[in-house]
Amino acid sequence: MHTEIWRALLVGLFSVLFGLSLGAPITMLLLGLGIYILWTFRIISRLFRWIDKGMNGLPPDADGVWGEISDTLNRQRRRHRRTQERMRRTINRMTRITEALEEGILVLRSDLTMDWWNRSAATLLGLRSSDRDTAITNLIRDPNFVSYISQQDFAGSITLSAVNQAQTILQLSASRFGQDEIVLVVTDVTRITNLEKLRKEFVGNVSHELRTPLTVMRGYLETLSDMPDNSEMVDKAYTQMSDQVGRMEALANDLILISRLESDTQKPSIENVDLYKLLQGVVEEAQLISDGKHSIQLDCEEGLAIQSDAKDMHSVLGNIVFNAVRHNPQGAAIVIKVNRFSSFITVSVRDDGVGIDMRDISRLTERFYRGDSSRSSDTGGTGLGLAIVKHALTRCGGELKINSRLGQGAEFICRLPISSDQKS
Repeated sequence: MHTEIWRALLVGLFSVLFGLSLGAPITMLLLGLGIYILWTFRIISRLFRWIDKGMNGLPPDADGVWGEISDTLNRQRRRHRRTQERMRRTINRMTRITEALEEGILVLRSDLTMDWWNRSAATLLGLRSSDRDTAITNLIRDPNFVSYISQQDFAGSITLSAVNQAQTILQLSASRFGQDEIVLVVTDVTRITNLEKLRKEFVGNVSHELRTPLTVMRGYLETLSDMPDNSEMVDKAYTQMSDQVGRMEALANDLILISRLESDTQKPSIENVDLYKLLQGVVEEAQLISDGKHSIQLDCEEGLAIQSDAKDMHSVLGNIVFNAVRHNPQGAAIVIKVNRFSSFITVSVRDDGVGIDMRDISRLTERFYRGDSSRSSDTGGTGLGLAIVKHALTRCGGELKINSRLGQGAEFICRLPISSDQKS
């Protein structure tokens, strides 16, 4: 700008001096300024032609303010191209990464039409290039998927068979991003599903097969222990073996039950269950286990009913109450309290016993997990009770909450659906 100002001043001064020598300074000044303006327009037109052509090649030669402008535009052009190249390399790299993934990835627009997908998604869902801009619900017509992908906030995932291969099991999970677009991740879980099915079948079959030899062993032990000529040491050995056989039978029964709960995909037979009578039976069984060593109280109104499977509910409440008896010392008080609300019922089993370490609470429903292994072994627990509780509650639409502190007792709260005729 400084150079341009000096240039304009020099042109004006020269024009005036030359005009004085000719006797027409104003005329020569206007002529000089006109020539300067035409020269400036020529430079500007060359600069704009260079810009209109995409600023390819070098900018036109110029100095002063227009030279600075062209040089600035040229530097911006080089920086922009470097940025474009970096973005191009990043996009190519991300494309290669997504193409290398085993999981299928689809990008859906807000109207659920397909915008982009990787090679795995095309393989898993049988997509073709002509499917672009087609609604995903036209290709996957499963009602559960249509309901899942149509919701506003996605929660969890959905599992279904592949459209082109019924034996292939796919897991689909979606999330929103950008301008209300949706990314859909498709995972082939056939192998994991088959392994899980094989594991469940193996556990169930082995548990069933254990019943026969255990029954035979128990029969022989009872016969041998009743023989009159047994010494004290022999009787003690028979008693210990009988106890261990009993523990094995309890473990086999629990394994069979949890295998049934896990593998049964059908909904449980929901019926009105008299909660008061069910809890009365559980308390009577708990008193036999306690043998008078614990105080067990039941606070439940008569005639209260819940919508559930009777066998599953007996397993749930029985396991919780029996655990309270087995894992607490003599003299502990156990209170079973039922509260009714407008749409659900809570069954609270609270004790003032040894309590549970807070670090163990989140893992108590895992199979074979023991918060205190030595204490659980002494009481003959299988480590499956609370896992059974979790699965049975999930099947009937219930929830389990555990509150406890070490040395301050424990409280297990089951939230259960209420029967329709009991709603107030």
